[in-house]
Amino acid sequence: MRTRSMSAAGWSLLWLALAVAAAVAQETETPEAGAGFADRIDVELINVDVWVTDQGGNPAAGLGVEDFELIHDGKPVTITHFTEIRGGSEYRGAAARDAAENAAPGPTAFFPAHVVVYFDQSRLHPRNSRGLVESLQQLLDVEQVAPERVMIVRQERGLIVESPFGSSKRDLEAALQRLTKGAAGGLALETETQQAVQAIRSTWEQIQDATGLAQTGLGGVPGGGGGGPGDATGGGSPRSVVGGVGGGAGPDACGPLFNQVGPILDGFTRSQAQRIGVTLANLRDTASFLAGLPGVKALLYLSDGLDTRPGAALASYASSLCPSQAADLLNSVSGLELSTPFMELTRHANANRVTVYALQASGLRAAAAGDARSERNARNSHPGSRGAFESTQRSGEREGLRLLSDETGGRTIFNQNDLGPELARIGRDLGTYYSLAFEPPRQGADAGREHRLEVKLRDDSLNARYRRGYLDKNPDQWLAEKLEGALNLGITSNPLEVRLGAGDVQAGGEGTFMLPLHVMVPVERLVFRSQDGSSVAEVTVRAMARSFTTSILAIRDQTFRVKGAPGATGWANLTLELELGEGAHATAVGIRDEASGEVSYVATTLQTGS
Repeated sequence: MRTRSMSAAGWSLLWLALAVAAAVAQETETPEAGAGFADRIDVELINVDVWVTDQGGNPAAGLGVEDFELIHDGKPVTITHFTEIRGGSEYRGAAARDAAENAAPGPTAFFPAHVVVYFDQSRLHPRNSRGLVESLQQLLDVEQVAPERVMIVRQERGLIVESPFGSSKRDLEAALQRLTKGAAGGLALETETQQAVQAIRSTWEQIQDATGLAQTGLGGVPGGGGGGPGDATGGGSPRSVVGGVGGGAGPDACGPLFNQVGPILDGFTRSQAQRIGVTLANLRDTASFLAGLPGVKALLYLSDGLDTRPGAALASYASSLCPSQAADLLNSVSGLELSTPFMELTRHANANRVTVYALQASGLRAAAAGDARSERNARNSHPGSRGAFESTQRSGEREGLRLLSDETGGRTIFNQNDLGPELARIGRDLGTYYSLAFEPPRQGADAGREHRLEVKLRDDSLNARYRRGYLDKNPDQWLAEKLEGALNLGITSNPLEVRLGAGDVQAGGEGTFMLPLHVMVPVERLVFRSQDGSSVAEVTVRAMARSFTTSILAIRDQTFRVKGAPGATGWANLTLELELGEGAHATAVGIRDEASGEVSYVATTLQTGS
């Protein structure tokens, strides 16, 4: 087998680690089946961040734990930890000091908030980008969030980080300027929608000609060319199709319309559902990446809208032509209603303490003369769409935004041309809230279950925003998600004081290399338990490496048993092999002490090949 040397860049720890490993007396081995610690007890506290305001929308300060009632899956639970965050720091007033008998800092300890500014370029029209960016620069100017805690990402099909956490204000401003040009996604979406409307209108005109409706004086129906008192744009009342045609001519026209419009509706609805599915998947990934960050995370989602009922607006337009077929037309798109995946996303985000603030960018501009003229021409060329289509479309686009915000404790922003006050309010939210924590009542393993949360206030004149539920995750899910954050965003945490090293790289399969990865853990950081007459620490290691060239992801999991005596010192050398292609690889490693539950996430770059 041919041996290849690994690049030395960035690997000064390798040799320290290997040298130390040689001196360590502890033995590591792969655990036998069924090995584990039967006496381990898991106690997990759940955080609930609550934003309380008065009737004027101002923060309500000075509340104590007695002012809150926390309900989990319909049953009251005891609030064991309570902290008031005021002005960006923990407030230690009398109410906070006396909040709970065991009000330890632990899970409610304050950490500065992080903000992700998420441009959904797949659903953002270029004409809205410049004004949106100019408004967002105010988020930096109000100085309520430090620049290094702001990240800017854009979504086209996948996610691209324009400016990562740790950036300077100048870096963030440069990233925003790059986004002023917008993307073609929103324009393509608008074009696809207009083409679908035109296809239905053309179909209706052809049916009119075939059935003779155009010669019966009913050319003014929606989609027709005549005028009538029922439509200010020049179309007649939609109901004149059925009511004004004798001899059953209405049903004769509506039957063919339903048959011919069905494929148009189906194709458009599936296309839109696929687009929305991509956005939901990317939002889910973003929430996963943020799992490793402590404290509150605000995701400012920017788009022209996000529909929970793709195709419903187009079906409403078609049904306005033939009300007798309305039920069938609307039912034809009901199968792709997306409320369930939206709710799944919010539960996932809530588990990671991510709050969504949704902003509809299309409400940020006053129509210019050219835009107004274009809009008026579009309406005149599609009579009838003004009520049935545009209203349903506008409502649907807002529904998804509202659902994401409401369920995660955030807010939705519609029809705001001046974002300054709204952004200042978001900045204030990140430093002014109440953090509650409780121990959830559990019967066995709850991983994968959704749980409902409700917060009630003693003073019913106050309003509360909070996450309304969360998805329970097991330790392996937490490990995987936080490792994604280390891999993709460089979010690391190393309480176990882990060091990494690598051995000689050897040729693997076709075009691949085998790289021994040494995970060095100080023995004194591990918790040993008695097992079969020995002191044993059980450690789970997961490594993920993504090629910078091909984006291929390699994952390796392994659990080790470290044998040692009480009070032992030195390093445990946990070694696993990664099979990688040639080139550089972003690499993240998660290490979990199974007895204590302590986890480290570290990241580096690996190089294979010449």
